[in-house]
Amino acid sequence: MENFGSDMLNVVIVNDFAYVNGGAGQVAVTAAKLLARQGHRVIFFAAVGPIGQELQNEQNLSVVCLNQKDILRDSNRLRAVFQGVWNFYAAKVFSSLLSDYSPRDTVIHIHALSKSISSSIISAAKRRRFCIVYHIHDYGIACPNLGFYDYQREEICSRKAMGISCVLHHCDRRSWLHKLWRVLRQLVQYHFGGLPSDVDTMVYISVFSRRVLEPYIPKGQRLSFLPNLIDVKRAVRVRAEKNQAFIFIGRFAPEKAASLFAYAVAKLSIPAIFIGTGECETELRDICPHAEFPGWLSHEDMEVYFSRARALVFPSKLYEGQPLTVLEALSHGIPAIVSDSCAARDEILEYETGLLFKSGSLDSLCSQIEKLKDDGFVSQLSKKAYQNYWEQGYDEHAYVLRLEDIYRNTLSGISEEEN
Repeated sequence: MENFGSDMLNVVIVNDFAYVNGGAGQVAVTAAKLLARQGHRVIFFAAVGPIGQELQNEQNLSVVCLNQKDILRDSNRLRAVFQGVWNFYAAKVFSSLLSDYSPRDTVIHIHALSKSISSSIISAAKRRRFCIVYHIHDYGIACPNLGFYDYQREEICSRKAMGISCVLHHCDRRSWLHKLWRVLRQLVQYHFGGLPSDVDTMVYISVFSRRVLEPYIPKGQRLSFLPNLIDVKRAVRVRAEKNQAFIFIGRFAPEKAASLFAYAVAKLSIPAIFIGTGECETELRDICPHAEFPGWLSHEDMEVYFSRARALVFPSKLYEGQPLTVLEALSHGIPAIVSDSCAARDEILEYETGLLFKSGSLDSLCSQIEKLKDDGFVSQLSKKAYQNYWEQGYDEHAYVLRLEDIYRNTLSGISEEEN
């Protein structure tokens, strides 16, 4: 491997938001902090503020925030339309930022750019010959709506991304015009933004997502596997077999299938906790009025609810990336019941750490929940889930070392598959 002189690198982390806003944001912020504490110079480049507390007062870490709008929440819709396709201001500021660094010891690591930044910054970076690492948190390098999901039919979409059938089919959550805008953005991203063709290394977070995206990744492109890291410290296993409540964590949206779980709760008359908020909350409360709805919780408060959980139910109809909530549950020794059509299935050793059910099937979900009425079986799953999670080395030290390897291999032009 080439010697870069100093072991320390400049790492520019790109994320739409300058604060934690979902799973991708959590991973981006955590990586920034860990790399800075390792001694690397980290610049967190974001479009939408405010700057989160978690990014402040960290040595070796600076934040560049453009203070722009999330395009979905910008009241100036015309501005949002153009900014979402090609953010000229972001590209200008990004190019100016990179003028202070050398491509020899600087890596650009992109986590999310579809909500404000756009692919314009990839083009700006490539003009200055910088190496780019792209973290695959969703399916946006191929699919216009980022998830291979038909929101009109509420089912997984099997159409070829950007094929004629895809382009002409209305699958968007909002409107047909919004779908056409997404198609335009995808065309610009592909032909002018350099995504995915100008990316040096693609980081995938699950074998499932790599398999789905394989047909759309350019041949010969460098691929690296890096499972998500969660912000959890090892503690005593939750004795799930002593608990009664089944929990759901996430947005209350049709595609997350919280209502499917609610119907199972009502049918089986089991204690349930729905953690989160969303458009379906009224429906969920009507279906199971005796369930708990604490809303979104802080990390500390989440620990209280994890300590009460018998199992996590993750019924999402989406493909997902690598759901952090499933990893968090397993790290506590809480078994998970997971839809068989999503990436979370990669994390489950069936009948060892959790169970799978047929996506969208109430009968299948109820059948799997019924199996967890057996305290002995739950104890077995809980112990194995806890043991398996911590034996895999999901810790901060291993994660940052793996990131450093990815960056240095990218700068050296070394293919991971050759190592």
